[in-house]
Amino acid sequence: MLIKPIELEINPDAPFENDAFDRKDVVEALVTLIGRVAGPYVIAIDAPWGSGKTTFLRMLSACLRKQTHPCLEFNAWETDFADDPLIAFVGELDRLVLDISPEEAERNELWDKTKRTAASVAKRAVPAAVKIATFGAVDLQGDIEKIIADTTGSITSDAVDSYLADKKLIEQFHLQIDEVLSLAGKHGKKTPVVIVVDELDRCRPLYAIELLERIKHIFNVENAVFVLAVDKTQLGISFSAVYGQGFNSNEYLRRFFDLELKLAAIDSDKFCVALINRMSLGVFLVPRSKNVNFQSEIAHLKLAFRGVSKILGLTPRAQENLMSLIATAMITTEESQFFSPQVTTLLAGTKVAGLPIFQRVAREGASIVELIEFIDQKVVEVGNLPERFVELMIGCLLAVANDKRSREYLGDISKQAQETEQKFDMERDFHLIVGIAHEVQHKTASLKTIIKRIDLAAQFVQD
Repeated sequence: MLIKPIELEINPDAPFENDAFDRKDVVEALVTLIGRVAGPYVIAIDAPWGSGKTTFLRMLSACLRKQTHPCLEFNAWETDFADDPLIAFVGELDRLVLDISPEEAERNELWDKTKRTAASVAKRAVPAAVKIATFGAVDLQGDIEKIIADTTGSITSDAVDSYLADKKLIEQFHLQIDEVLSLAGKHGKKTPVVIVVDELDRCRPLYAIELLERIKHIFNVENAVFVLAVDKTQLGISFSAVYGQGFNSNEYLRRFFDLELKLAAIDSDKFCVALINRMSLGVFLVPRSKNVNFQSEIAHLKLAFRGVSKILGLTPRAQENLMSLIATAMITTEESQFFSPQVTTLLAGTKVAGLPIFQRVAREGASIVELIEFIDQKVVEVGNLPERFVELMIGCLLAVANDKRSREYLGDISKQAQETEQKFDMERDFHLIVGIAHEVQHKTASLKTIIKRIDLAAQFVQD
């Protein structure tokens, strides 16, 4: 059993064999599109942080390599320390160039010359040519003359000459880098060459801006396609920190991207099963299944995890954090003690999501009925929850309750169950709720114990 999920492996020969995100169709469609577009081309993969963008890029890279497209995976956050993204890019491109051309003499002659030119470009500040190119999007104060002045020091003929020299240097780099990338076709590989950029939205705002400028204005060459994983909302916040609150980040980003792909939400049911398997939680739960007659604890955990993830709107990253918290709570539970996976999952989920309801129940002594009302509200908002999830959660919550309001609530539910002629009510199965509450009541841990386990586990788990 693991406290955190092992990293998802991407098999180079079978990229989708561990696909817990159901992204095969969209990845293959994107591979086809890349093979048909003419560079320069920049594609943005937009999704919130923690939505599986990294896994998507890794599957995409594996598929591109199977199609013989040279592909470089560039982690922007890992290079955030560099003064200039251009230097980081050129440094990482060494690996790509080696893959493109196995002939050392041919490779070195072209690549060494290109690196010298890149070094000359990087020695200068972000060129006036680049700033002017983005002038319409950035809405900077002043005019082009002021931009040239900021870049070169003064508005003189020397300043104009410097600007023209910068522009010529960039054009030289364009020709050289494109010639290097075109070697792929000579050696039986497909063009365009693809560079995938991850973790851009985790970078320093200024570094992220400079990286986008370098990609769009310095690497805009015929044989290159860039695929960038971004959280446009987070990038917009970062850019506002640089340019001010009135800055139009959507318009600015649109200047850099030729195509935007919005990743759809993942299937949380399938992802839940994959997480449980990756973390080997069954090793802990299966021997305990004899403690519950209604269902095994592993089935309870799956049902609770799927439903809680949906009602709380947890991203894949948040679901991994929740499962790590649950796993740690499991490890710290004695084998002779009942684990209570249903209530543990719900309370741990509200803690991971940072919701006030956890504080109310765990710290302020609020009734379990408040959690039940919270679930009822989310059922209306979300809908389409796993079958019998609501009954399971309400029954288990009432089983751990020890306050007057919860006992009265259980009494009302029991009365409704007795008065219901049909066992299954159209909206809610009261018989099932009461049955679960009574069956689990004498076995389950107390609410206080469950909260204590979660708090203890949280001290070991890092987000």
